[in-house]
Amino acid sequence: MGKKAKMRGAALAAPMPRALSAGQRLDRLLGNYLSTMAFLLGAYFICFELSPFHQRELTRDFNFAYIGLPLEPLGFSTSFVPVQWIFRLLIAIYAVVLIRFYLKYPYIRSKAYIFLRGLWPSIRREKGFSRDTKQAGLALLLKFFFAPLMINWCWGHIADMVGSVGRTLEMWGHTDTFRTLFDASLFWACFQLILFIDTFLFTLGYIIETPRLKNRIVTVEPTFFGWFICLACYPPFNGFTSQFFEWHSSDFPNFETTWLHVAAGVAALSLMGIYSWASVALGFKASNLTNRGIISHGPYKYVRHPAYTAKNLAWWIGATPIIIGAFNNGGLRTGLYAAGCTAAWSCIYALRAWTEERHLLMTDNGYAEYKKKVPYRFIPGVV
Repeated sequence: MGKKAKMRGAALAAPMPRALSAGQRLDRLLGNYLSTMAFLLGAYFICFELSPFHQRELTRDFNFAYIGLPLEPLGFSTSFVPVQWIFRLLIAIYAVVLIRFYLKYPYIRSKAYIFLRGLWPSIRREKGFSRDTKQAGLALLLKFFFAPLMINWCWGHIADMVGSVGRTLEMWGHTDTFRTLFDASLFWACFQLILFIDTFLFTLGYIIETPRLKNRIVTVEPTFFGWFICLACYPPFNGFTSQFFEWHSSDFPNFETTWLHVAAGVAALSLMGIYSWASVALGFKASNLTNRGIISHGPYKYVRHPAYTAKNLAWWIGATPIIIGAFNNGGLRTGLYAAGCTAAWSCIYALRAWTEERHLLMTDNGYAEYKKKVPYRFIPGVV
């Protein structure tokens, strides 16, 4: 599909402008509700009963003892709250909230309903998948892949952040040097806070979609390459990518000289702060591989892909001591290999930016005008 192709996205984004009878409203409520709940329950069953990957990945928990609130005295067997409980809670909330949602927006057809309705004729071989059916299926696949990961990471970052903040408060005033405090807890408390904000907003973006928030998905990336280059950065696929381009960066850049060490850490945190700022600007529209409208405020006033720029620059700071060590310990070939692998990951993100822009230009949504207003992809005044 080329840039000139127009993707309407009506079934995914726009309500149907016609009056509905009471019977039609009830039919739509039941169809939307039952199909969506079937998707949620089926996804939960796959994640926690069938998929070995999800059973290995979705294992983060939170220890309420971190905040001085052990749960055992309240009748719980443990103070650890596994992420699986969060999934169960969310499904229970959906089971209640979706009734009111579909009553309030009877003109909206859920993606699960659109996909199932279009799937049946294809199974019977009456006709192939329609464009709306394909887009609904891609949206469901998108949510199934990313939402569990984001929920798991967000819950884990909360636990890590609370633990790091607690250690910082315990160590404050009891350490010999600032570097000891910075290395042991202060850096990590800031780092986990930044990642919590990012994953929390993306979690909301994947699990909440409503006209009131103006974050309905208009279209989902329709090409294999667009999906391929994005998923190459996420588990389990990034493990395969790493077999070609080994990871040579660290979240925590370590230098022997104290001032350089702290300066590098603060610079990395600042860049990750810009990365999180971009997520805040996206708000409830935060998600991969989707067209949910154009954002032009926050860091998006200056470049079109501020999150990718900030994240990759932070990675290069983290990679610098490792690359230097590779040159010193392994020679020219080893050092160039380490630098080349880091550059390859940056190229992957450049390709992600290119595929995302190609997708957004498939619709007449104002992105072409935004490109003229903000001409630089990554660095203001440079590229």
